[in-house]
Amino acid sequence: MKLDLRKIQFINLFENLTRASVLDFYEDETFIFIVKEGDLRLALGRKNENLRRLEGMFKKKIRIIEFNKNPEIFLRNFTYPLSLKSINVEKNIATVYSDMKTKGLLIGRDHKNLQLINELFKRHFDMEVKVK
Repeated sequence: MKLDLRKIQFINLFENLTRASVLDFYEDETFIFIVKEGDLRLALGRKNENLRRLEGMFKKKIRIIEFNKNPEIFLRNFTYPLSLKSINVEKNIATVYSDMKTKGLLIGRDHKNLQLINELFKRHFDMEVKVK
């Protein structure tokens, strides 16, 4: 992950406002903050107060994801609120099994969601995610 001054400013503002530790940050049409395990409640705030305040400040949609050392749990956190049937982790490939509707949402238009999942998963686990 390359950090430029702008990204560092976003991370600092997020950490100062929420008191949660940011492990990773991804910027696209939405901001994705991956926070340390156990810091999700801090990051969201009471009644999602921090989340709404940050969305107002950044003028962008924000996703906050809790990191977990277990790739299966992290993948479930990342894909929440979608319901996955099962996740099979072998060597460097995580295979996600889901119904057709969820599969379409996981993959996204032009494979955009799947590419995002793969990019962030490779940063943290050096694994590839496949959807079946």
